[in-house]
Amino acid sequence: MVNFFHFTLCEVVPNTECLYFSNKVFNCYSICPTDRNLDADTSPKPTIFLPSVAEIKFHKVGTYLCLLENFFPEVIKIDWQEKDGKRILTSRQGDTMKTNDTYVKFSWLTVTKKSIAKEHKCIVTHTSNKGGVNEEILFRSMKKGIEIPRDILQLQLGTTSAYYTYLLLFFKTLVYSAIIAFYLFGGPALCGNEKSS
Repeated sequence: MVNFFHFTLCEVVPNTECLYFSNKVFNCYSICPTDRNLDADTSPKPTIFLPSVAEIKFHKVGTYLCLLENFFPEVIKIDWQEKDGKRILTSRQGDTMKTNDTYVKFSWLTVTKKSIAKEHKCIVTHTSNKGGVNEEILFRSMKKGIEIPRDILQLQLGTTSAYYTYLLLFFKTLVYSAIIAFYLFGGPALCGNEKSS
């Protein structure tokens, strides 16, 4: 089914380079940053954050976060899916924020410990995507990243014992250095008991 809409440009100023577009409500927009290079890459630049091991272990969930920066215009759509799935997953999104002449938006997906073993993807729909194709950002499986020590106390014990071992070796080195200095420079000379001739 194809929908046709009548689009009218409002307040067009002659001899200006601008990007005119329509938002979902079909209000007229004219955005003309004075220093904007219209040929510049204005597609979203993603930064990804994976769930922490502590979050997975203690809360039994994992949160994937996708931060999209430096895109223009601000109209953007973000969806989440499992890598080989077709179903759109329930996710959350922050507000689109303006920074200088570009925009920033973030979205996050919280999955159960069972779903952490699967790969997920963040699908970004934006007018500036290269080739007009949706950008798919792959989030790897956290199954390999969940290698947690059996017990936190065991980890603490190992760290503490290593600390005391190094401390003991340090003092042992100091004592041996003092003994070697004593014999190397001569005991009586260091103590001041040397007879003058």
